[in-house]
Amino acid sequence: MLLIGLVLITRPLTVLFHELGHAISVILLTKQRATIYIGTYGDPKKCVKINFGLLTIFLRSNPFAWRLGICIPSAKSVSVKRQIIYTLTGPIASLIIATTACYFTFAYDLHGFLKLFLIIFLGSAFLDLLINLIPSKKPIKLYDGKITYNDGYSLKQLFYYIRLPKEYTQAADLYNEQKFADAAVLLEKLLSSKEDENIYRLAISSYLQEKNYHKAKEISDAFAIRGKMNSDDLSNIALSNSMLGFHDEALELYDKSLRLNPFNKYSLNNKGYTLNLMEKYKEAISLFDKSIELDTDFAYSYNNRGLAKIKLGQTEEGLQDINRSFEIDPDNSYAYMNMGIYHFDKGEVDEALQNFAKAKEIDSSTYMIDKFIKDAQKEISIRAAGNSGIAESGA
Repeated sequence: MLLIGLVLITRPLTVLFHELGHAISVILLTKQRATIYIGTYGDPKKCVKINFGLLTIFLRSNPFAWRLGICIPSAKSVSVKRQIIYTLTGPIASLIIATTACYFTFAYDLHGFLKLFLIIFLGSAFLDLLINLIPSKKPIKLYDGKITYNDGYSLKQLFYYIRLPKEYTQAADLYNEQKFADAAVLLEKLLSSKEDENIYRLAISSYLQEKNYHKAKEISDAFAIRGKMNSDDLSNIALSNSMLGFHDEALELYDKSLRLNPFNKYSLNNKGYTLNLMEKYKEAISLFDKSIELDTDFAYSYNNRGLAKIKLGQTEEGLQDINRSFEIDPDNSYAYMNMGIYHFDKGEVDEALQNFAKAKEIDSSTYMIDKFIKDAQKEISIRAAGNSGIAESGA
């Protein structure tokens, strides 16, 4: 019983030191904030929040739940070499601390119970090192629906990136600087000499960020022939199809994406968005429900679900959803557009046009926004002409 109790105690400590090893390295290397979650993969609920300068820690209230954890850097642009360093320091940190503690305990011949405790701690740290540094393709689902992998698999990928041409690193830097068009052009040139799945993925993402759906679809189609697509890849090509009006094809691709990862919140939301475009609002709502369940702060799912509810006559609930979307993201162009649709359907055309104009101001590439603005302006002109005719007749 004593041994079991010590194992139950040392495992949480191992996880804590592991994630602190990641976080401290991240802060030292990037000079930016790092957040660690102990006992959860990113869920802040039922956690105690602790701040130490640039370090934020979310600890589950029950220490015996500290069997897992994750470190999330805030820095968006970090070199591959630095990523390798802070990925390695996690499992190594626990082992170094346990080894050092064991050395001094035995060197100074401290209490026998402490020796036993630290031996078990050392064993836990060594096991943690093996488990984490052996690459595993088994995905780890985070609280927000994203997928990550263990340290070993991440290191394998990072060492692979180092071997890619320098143009890839240049393109990645441009992407992180939000110069998506420049990154896409460089990556497409690189594909002509080296067809690699990661180059494809970054090129597709660059074109999607640039809202160039034709190019994104073109490269996605080429990638589909040459490489094995994962859930996110299928979601991206589906989005391109949907934005180009190929809704049936998009739905098939979203279904394939969700078969690979049923917790892909982007596929759930975007499939629902496509169903909204097809006026299949009831089907769409169930998908938005699932994506919001995965991420309660997913603004797009709220405003999309809001529109679907309004179209089904659930006006009050729908407006609550859209307003919740505004609370999460005040600059959500689609929330403004959907609010505009609500006012337009009610015949409140001036209010509709104001919302459509705001959506376009925030993001001029908002899907179909120009059509909605044109329709509202046309309706205002028709009403103005009608009022003018009545006035002349009365005269």
